[in-house]
Amino acid sequence: MLLGLLMREAPNTVRESIVASVLGSVFYPAQVALSSLNEYRSVVDENERLKEENARLRQELYHASEGLEELARLHTLVRFDDKWDFPIVTARVVGHNPGRFLTTLVVNRGTYHGIKENMPVFSTKGLVGKITKASFTHSRVQLISDPNLKLSVMERRTRVVGFLESADGHKLSAMVPTHAGVKEGDTLITSGLGGIFPKGIPVGLVKDVNRADLDVMRKLDVTPFQDISMLEEVFIMQKDPEWVIQELLDE
Repeated sequence: MLLGLLMREAPNTVRESIVASVLGSVFYPAQVALSSLNEYRSVVDENERLKEENARLRQELYHASEGLEELARLHTLVRFDDKWDFPIVTARVVGHNPGRFLTTLVVNRGTYHGIKENMPVFSTKGLVGKITKASFTHSRVQLISDPNLKLSVMERRTRVVGFLESADGHKLSAMVPTHAGVKEGDTLITSGLGGIFPKGIPVGLVKDVNRADLDVMRKLDVTPFQDISMLEEVFIMQKDPEWVIQELLDE
């Protein structure tokens, strides 16, 4: 009542001041709560924006890192190109067979790029395989781990020639004469026999030397230089077969 009497007798300016003070006191908690809510929403929105920005920057950093690694690999491939007398095509691995063991790869180069069947495929580390089918833009590579591929190899130190194969699509083995004296740690390279692979491409290291069914032969367990599961780029050597040895089997 006293407040009402004061406002009735007070000038307009005083009335407005009193009303403003009263309203401010009544609505102040709500204003504080509303302001806090707006600030919280602003912080949440800013946090989400920063998360998105962080994710984007991480992706850009990842792609930049991948690009640098690919550039380093390609630079090595380009320098490796000078070691051979045949034109070299660089290809990217785009697929492989879905089986338990890797026996086939698909690369993104085909007849459009001059690729043909029986062209050798290798990496900077060692032999990979050969082209078995070429389409217009892609080709299939038969790996040295394929049991159907028989490869003539030479031991670098003794110069003895043997044949490399895989019986299970996983482990590699080679047969050489006992008198050659091949031992653990020796290096196998392509022998150049057969007309498909040129002489001198590194194949693998002799991991172990075992007795064979015949005393005059030794079976070598071989660890390939190139881990096929780690391949991203390969070389395709544009070399036509000089001759292909075919075995005619009587039915």
